[in-house]
Amino acid sequence: MASFAPPLSVSITEAQLAWLDQRRLHGTLSRSAVLRQVIDAAIAAEQAGLAVPGPVLVAAAERR
Repeated sequence: MASFAPPLSVSITEAQLAWLDQRRLHGTLSRSAVLRQVIDAAIAAEQAGLAVPGPVLVAAAERR
């Protein structure tokens, strides 16, 4: 079983929340579980060279 870090508080937009809730498999997954899956996928993509490392993603998001 995975070892979890202490909880942390984040603020997301209404659009991000709607996107997140659409991926909860009809409520069978918690929002936290979906966020962990998304983070794991981002880590895997970055390590495989399919994504740009973190700070560049932040800069790109800020330009929107």
